[in-house]
Amino acid sequence: MSETFWDYAFAAFISLLSNLQFIVAMLTVVLVAACFLGRYVVLTRKLVFSSFGVLAISVIGSVIMTLCFEEEPDSATYYVMNGILTGAIFVYSFVFYLFAYKEKRILRAIESTVCFYLFTSYISSFSQLTLVYFLGGTDDVLMDIFYENFGEGTEWLLVSSVGSIVTVALFVIVYLGFYRRKKYFVIGIPYRIVFVIWVAIFTVLPSVPAAMPADEYTIDDRYMVMSFLYAIGVIILGLAMPVFVIVSTTERALKEKNKSQETYIAAELEYIGQYKKKQVETQQFRHDIKNNLALTQMMLDEGHVDEAREHVRDMLGNVSSLSPKYVTGDEMLDLIVSMKADRMEEMNIRFTLDGVADGGLGMKPMDMCSIFANALDNAIEAASSCKQPYVSLNIKRTDKFFVIKITNSASKKVDIGKLLSSSGYTSKSDKEHHGFGLMNVRRATEDCDGILKAESDDESFTLSIMLPREK
Repeated sequence: MSETFWDYAFAAFISLLSNLQFIVAMLTVVLVAACFLGRYVVLTRKLVFSSFGVLAISVIGSVIMTLCFEEEPDSATYYVMNGILTGAIFVYSFVFYLFAYKEKRILRAIESTVCFYLFTSYISSFSQLTLVYFLGGTDDVLMDIFYENFGEGTEWLLVSSVGSIVTVALFVIVYLGFYRRKKYFVIGIPYRIVFVIWVAIFTVLPSVPAAMPADEYTIDDRYMVMSFLYAIGVIILGLAMPVFVIVSTTERALKEKNKSQETYIAAELEYIGQYKKKQVETQQFRHDIKNNLALTQMMLDEGHVDEAREHVRDMLGNVSSLSPKYVTGDEMLDLIVSMKADRMEEMNIRFTLDGVADGGLGMKPMDMCSIFANALDNAIEAASSCKQPYVSLNIKRTDKFFVIKITNSASKKVDIGKLLSSSGYTSKSDKEHHGFGLMNVRRATEDCDGILKAESDDESFTLSIMLPREK
């Protein structure tokens, strides 16, 4: 085959690697937004397939270049065309992110496009400048790579390969290590600012030696500066700063997880205590029932009907006391409701329960705690600030779902969009450690293939939890 064919094939392969890096980087930004920024996004097949629009843009760009230029364009023209193509990819990424998120789409699209640009620029710059460094770091090397052979040759194949490998590796780490295992460590605003500063510094550092005037600093001088910056940067910026952010964020996430586990353990202990108490009361009732029935029979035989009727009424009261006060149809939910109802009684919050989930909800105890313990805690917190506080729990059954509605009194209307944005919204002053309860409710509900909805007005707030019924 002709040499021209192999040149085109080689260039096409480099372009394919670059496009692969863009595609994976776009998806990685989505995963980072879900796992570390608390954004509400679901990685679906449709979303993954839509990211391949980058390839379509690349193909269209290649066709246009072929039609516009009969011969291979010079480096300057190729550089401009490549810039236009890259710009088109970032425009497409904005549209991609616009449909990836389910709320505040424009804001999220802008945010993610900026992150996408920083992500790809960082990896590309790091790969390119590292290659320049190992090839000698001279002005001739820079001219040869970026002007004479821009986008072509084994050097660019190496840059594209390294960039693609690093990007894919980061995607795999975030996907398998966090998203798939449903580990969400929402990074707070202060840590995000620190991270942005870290990225900016780490992006600028490698370019400092290349920007030093060649007539004032020798190659050896620039190598020394490069080595010093890399040594300091990797140790301090590359290790210490990310570790600090991750450790601090993980600590807060573990506190949230421990809170759910403590609720679960408390519910289990409550169940054991109630079970033992009911066992003792049942044994006492069985011991006394024979004598009480004999006494009733004696009253009837002697014609004391009114006294016998009163005695039977007392016995029925004793039987009723053996039954649980709140019956939801699910044993674990009974315990959670009983615990929260006791708390509401102490806080003078009126609580009502209506409806039963026949056969139980069929959920894991931890999921039950994550959903209903958090939801009731939020309802109690909101109702406590009202003059006439109340919380109601309503359970209904449809053909396919159990619909559980938790309604509470409210002092003002709530911004539903902000509340369900999964970004840690809270009305409390301590925003660093609050505001993630409803986010946990939402994720746990979706993990159970359920649906979460909310309604609000000036006097009340209603959270509707729809859970599929077991066939």
